[in-house]
Amino acid sequence: MITKITPHPCLDKIVDYYWIEKNGKSSVKVLPDGTTSIIFNLGSSINVRGINGDYKGITKNLIIGSQRKFYTIEEKKDAYIVGIKFTQGGAFHFFKLPMLKFSNRLIKLEEVLNGESEKIRGLLRDANGVAEVKKVLDYYLLIKADMLSGTSDIVDYAIKSVKADGSPALIKELCETANISNKHLISLFNKKVGLSPKIVQRLNKFIKVVHTIQSRKEISWPQVAFECNYYDQAHLINDFRSFSGLSPKSYYNGVVNDDIRVRVG
Repeated sequence: MITKITPHPCLDKIVDYYWIEKNGKSSVKVLPDGTTSIIFNLGSSINVRGINGDYKGITKNLIIGSQRKFYTIEEKKDAYIVGIKFTQGGAFHFFKLPMLKFSNRLIKLEEVLNGESEKIRGLLRDANGVAEVKKVLDYYLLIKADMLSGTSDIVDYAIKSVKADGSPALIKELCETANISNKHLISLFNKKVGLSPKIVQRLNKFIKVVHTIQSRKEISWPQVAFECNYYDQAHLINDFRSFSGLSPKSYYNGVVNDDIRVRVG
């Protein structure tokens, strides 16, 4: 079971939440949502399996860049994981690097942060309980993150806008409002988020569908497609299958019947 931890209020812009998981052997399907995460593995080795079935054994710390497809974390009996889930574009303020460098990749944290990653891993291993884990991560991120570094107001505004409205014309309207070209906006998104505006928009609609169907006992798929700004039900099904590997109906039945364990981002 995952325990979510709310970060320090000053980190709201860049961190969605921290999380801890300690349990027996299990498999968790992680759905893409346009965010970057850090995993500190404090227990036995875990496996991360991509959509093509390829495995990556993780013994220590990992950066999971913004993904376009789902992946699966396979845990062993003595799993103990502490994670940082950044907001869309939030990890840029921490790593201070173009996020396209991390997109659709799994990278060893020590390759980017050198000795820092092992120091934080040691502090987390010694932390006694949720409050101390939060204290360690808050302190490190408040020192490390640069809230103003390379910030682009149009990207921040666009990220908020594509969450609120999934209409296809929105990105064009954003470019016209900001008086920049679509190519320039794509470049800004690749730098800060690691994905293009169009992909982020599609992911946000997909996650809206996930949240919508998880909150309802009875589903009208044409109604869900309409509420989430899809052209029609077929468009919804195709996008959902592309990102999750399942049809919306199969996903819904699997979650309701507790046949699959799923986490977003």
